[in-house]
Amino acid sequence: MKRFLVTFSIALGLLLPAGSEELPATLDKPYLGCWLAFSESRDFEFVIGGDGDAELFFIKNRKRLSTGGCTLKIYYVVEEKVKGKGGASRWVSRRMVQDGFEDFGKETAEPPLRKPLGFTATFTGGIKARIVHVFTKSGLEISTRIIDKGESKGDLRPGVKVLVGDLFRHIDDADLEKRETESKLEDTRISVLPVGARRASRIKFEDYDSVLTEECPKGARAFALESDRYGGHEFQLITANQEYGVIEFVQRKSIIHGFYVNWFPDPTKAEENDARLLLKVK
Repeated sequence: MKRFLVTFSIALGLLLPAGSEELPATLDKPYLGCWLAFSESRDFEFVIGGDGDAELFFIKNRKRLSTGGCTLKIYYVVEEKVKGKGGASRWVSRRMVQDGFEDFGKETAEPPLRKPLGFTATFTGGIKARIVHVFTKSGLEISTRIIDKGESKGDLRPGVKVLVGDLFRHIDDADLEKRETESKLEDTRISVLPVGARRASRIKFEDYDSVLTEECPKGARAFALESDRYGGHEFQLITANQEYGVIEFVQRKSIIHGFYVNWFPDPTKAEENDARLLLKVK
C-alpha cells in the first residue's frame, strides 16, 4: 500500500520570511512539485500542487488515470458580493495571492487517517481563508472559512470549485446524434438532488442537451457522477449537513464536454462543524 506523503522543503522555508511562504515542493516521485499527496486508497489519489490547486486521480488496475479529462481539478476560492450597475449584486472571485500560504502544520511522513491537515491562503485584498482536509480511505472532507476579511467590505464566501473535465473531447458536436456516439456515452451518468426536491434525479450523458442550471435553478444539495472514463468509479459531493451548504453549476458547453461543480457553505452556518464538503469515491 502506498503511503501518505507530506514533504516540505526545509531549505526554502529557512530562506523565506514567515507568513509569506510559498507552498514547498516535494522531490518524491510521482508527486513532483506537490505540497501534499495522499494515496491510501485503491480507488483514488489526491494531490495539492505548489500553486495551491488540487487534483484527484482515479485508479484502475492499480494505475492512475491521467489523460483525456479523466481527473478532477479542484480549486480553493473566495468570492465577494459586490454591487454592480443598477444596484444588482453579484459574486466576484478574489484571486489567490502568489506565495500567500502559511500555517502548514507539523511535518510528518505518515499521519493517521482522519487527522486534519490544512493551510491558510491569502487572496487579493488581504482576505485570508483557512482550508482544512481530512482524508479517509473512501474520500476526503474539505472545510473552508474566512479568518481575516482584509480590506473587504462586502459579504464573503470561501468555497471549492471542482472542474469536471471534457471526458469526451474526441467526440465532435456534429457526431452527437449518431448511434455509435450514444453507445460511448451510455456508461456516464449524473445523480443530482436539486434544492427543494425530495428525490434525486438522473441525467444520462446521452441526453447531451441537458443543462444543469436548468435542472437545478436554485442549486443542489448532492451531486454524483459515474463514468467508465473514470475507470468505472463514481464520485459524490455533499455537505456533511445538507442544509449547511449548496452546490452550484457553471456549464458553458454541452454537458459531455465539461462543467464546474462549485460548493459553498452557508455563510450563516460556516462556523458549524458540519459545514464541510464531503468528497467520496466509490
